[in-house]
This record gives sequence, structure tokens and C-alpha cells, in this order.
Amino acid sequence: MRHTPFYDVGLQYGADMQDLFGYALPREYAAGHIQEHLGTRERASLCDLDYMAEFWVTGADARSFVQHVCTNDYRQVKPGTIRYTAFCQPNGNMVDDGTVWCFEDSRFLIMSGDESDFDWFVEARDSAGSFQIELENVTSEWTTLALQGPRSRDILGKLFSLKLLDDIRYYHFTESIAGGVDCTVNRMGYTGEFGYELHFHPRDGGRLWEGIMEAGREFEIVPCGQAALESLRQEAGYLLVGNDHDKSTNPLEAGIGFAVKFGKNDFIGRQALSEIRKNGVKRRMVWFKLTDDVIANKGDMITGDDVEVGVVTSGSYSPTLGRGVAMGYVRPEFAISGLDYAITIAGEEHAANLSLMPLYDPGDKLTKQ
Repeated sequence: MRHTPFYDVGLQYGADMQDLFGYALPREYAAGHIQEHLGTRERASLCDLDYMAEFWVTGADARSFVQHVCTNDYRQVKPGTIRYTAFCQPNGNMVDDGTVWCFEDSRFLIMSGDESDFDWFVEARDSAGSFQIELENVTSEWTTLALQGPRSRDILGKLFSLKLLDDIRYYHFTESIAGGVDCTVNRMGYTGEFGYELHFHPRDGGRLWEGIMEAGREFEIVPCGQAALESLRQEAGYLLVGNDHDKSTNPLEAGIGFAVKFGKNDFIGRQALSEIRKNGVKRRMVWFKLTDDVIANKGDMITGDDVEVGVVTSGSYSPTLGRGVAMGYVRPEFAISGLDYAITIAGEEHAANLSLMPLYDPGDKLTKQ
């Protein structure tokens, strides 16, 4: 297991370290994941996201290359802007999803959840043979902390100026200094709450962690482990690679068709995705609220009137709703909001109500405020 820059400070906060994504990451801290979850929703939390992968794309054709490998459109994206996207194979299925950051017209950053994605970008560049760019894997030179929750602005206001923070719009970023540390700070997150992410060199990890925790003490900030992050992201309906999408999943069925722009020039997977759009998807991502506090697991069967209609991809206990929640795929004809289905968990059926929208803050009103 790889240790993150926050391993030692995590142990000081009572972290239960487990092997996740090949890293030693805190499943939960001393207070437990339910308190961490509720602390994020009600106040603020700080989460170690060091496992995220970062790749520079630089050179005269940087923007053209980004257009080629991304489903979203970056033609008019200006410096300081981030845009969510999928990266697809020629057959339309996803390599991964992630974000692309515009620093300059000739300098973009790609962030994804898997460092092995870098090989795919290199192959995409080499197979095209016409892009004058350099690709650099800087995953080991960047680390990330997520400060999420309604009091996150108050906390960061002790390290940055409030004017600087107020000037950062949703899915935008700026470069500044926090607590003496050079940072890139953005307005986004993976919890469904208003919040920020801070990106900086790993050598400053412990220093900035402690600075943020001290700044948040009066607001009862909590450290957030991966168990709480998992229940937070499921309530908010965010996808997790390996669970909710993989290399057999296309972005249209995964519910992120908004990030596929058919009006731009050709991109990898465009032709296949156009056919899928024309013919219709074969399954659709939906969300479920269970009537019990049981936890559904990846692979659990979804049925209606004793007919199998789909399968669970992610499940957890929702501290916000006080019951189990799940995400999964169902056949399109069964994707009807408000209908009750059954999810078979450990051999027993449990009633589950289907929603076409995420269960927490549909429309992302809190995150975008």
C-alpha cells in the first residue's frame, strides 16, 4: 500500500487505515463514518483525496488533443475553468470519467481516478500521430484535500481572502497561497455539498491539513474517511469507477450524457455514441431509497413482479435519510420514477423506491450556490 501525505496526521485523528485503490486510506476516523457524514452535511469536513491522478497536456496542440480524447467540448473554455467529461474507447464505452482544467491555451490538466489512465492518453496521442504535445504524469507531484460542507467558506476564509474565494465560481479554480503553501484551489467536490478542493505539493500535506483543521475548530470540522465519502457521493448520485461504470459502460446509459457534445468535431467514440443515441440505450442508471436500513451490495438483483429488471452497482447506508440507498442499472422500460421494486440482499427481498434523480439535492443547488 502506498502512504499518502496525510497518513501520519490521519493516525493522530484515529484513522482506521485500509487498503483502498492501492493506498492506505482512512475508512473512518475516531468519531465514526456516520458522524463524519453528518458533519459534512451540517458543518464541514476534510478528506484525503491523494489517490486522484493528474496529467499535464502541454504544447501548441494541447486544446486540440483535449478535444480529441474528451466527450465534452473545450473549444471556448477559458483559463481558470474546469469541465467534467468522459473518456471513451472507439466503441463508445468509457475508459474513465474525470475533469479537464484549462490553465492556458497550451496547458491543460487532466484529472481522473486512476493513474493507469495515463497509458491510454499516451496511446491516443501516438496513434493519432499529429498532435504536437507533451504528456506528463504528475500524480506523485500533486496531492488533494477536499474541504466540503456549508461552513467550508468560513474556514478557508481564514487562510485565503474572502474576496478570492467569492471570485471562484463553481467548476473554476485559481492559484494562490494558503497558510504559506502554494495551492490551486477550486470550487467543486464529490459530496453534494458546497465546498472546495485544494491541490498542492505532497511535501506540504501535513502542514496544510493541520492548518485547515485548526481554522475549522470553531466550526466543529471533522476529518472525513472513505466510508463517509462513499455514502455522501451515493446520496448525491456521483459515479464511482469500477462500480457504477467500467469499460463496458457508455456515458449515455450512465446518466452523464450532458458531458457528451455531439456538436463538436470528431472525438474518440463519437460515431459509436451517435448510434447508441439513435437506437436508444439498453439500460439506465437510477437511484433507489430502501424502506429498511440494510445495505445493498454491488451485483444485488433488482426485480419487479418477480422479473429481473436490473442490478445494483453501489449501495450504502444513508445517515441523512436514515435508510439504505442504492444506485444501479435497470432496463429503460422500468426506469419510472416513484415505482417500487425489490432488491435482493443476502437472499432476502427489500422494498426500494426508484428515483430518476439523485436522492440528495437533485439539481446540485447546494453545490452551485
